[in-house]
Amino acid sequence: MKVEMMKNNIRSLAKIVFATMVILGAYVAMCITGNGETLKVMTGVIEKCAVLGGKSAEAYSHATIKTSSGSYLISSVSSCSAGRDVNIFVKRGILYFNAIYVAEIM
Repeated sequence: MKVEMMKNNIRSLAKIVFATMVILGAYVAMCITGNGETLKVMTGVIEKCAVLGGKSAEAYSHATIKTSSGSYLISSVSSCSAGRDVNIFVKRGILYFNAIYVAEIM
């Protein structure tokens, strides 16, 4: 009786582990294929520039950008100066459901 119950428990556990592996495998495949895909392109104007960085860290310049839809975002921009027009590329991140904003000066 106890041996049969243990066999049933082991079978149930094996099924659960197999189903979990299939689901995780499908998610990994979806993440790998969609990474870096451009979802949308927007335009915007740089409102202000700032520099992040501490004593030991390398300084990073970033810009506060107002998009054509009126929303704001912060992105790293090379040679940042206020008032310049930028293209904003919304790309799919490594976790598939997150978005990465990349700004390039026009």
